[in-house]
Amino acid sequence: MLDNRQANIVLVGARQNPKGAIVVLPGEAGGAVQTLPLSMALNLIHPAHVIEILCMQERAFGGSGLPKPPDIGES
Repeated sequence: MLDNRQANIVLVGARQNPKGAIVVLPGEAGGAVQTLPLSMALNLIHPAHVIEILCMQERAFGGSGLPKPPDIGES
């Protein structure tokens, strides 16, 4: 994250799905985690990382013919 927080991105669907990529931020002082759709967190993520996220999302869920990531089998 641009503000030096650590976060995880969870890919659950295609790029066209508004909830297809979720940003998971740790809660403050051990509190509950915060989740945001990727589109709501774009200003927090370096542009190069956004491109990586979108490319991985296309590889995992898209129909463009890009090879699937090695840890995702063919469905």
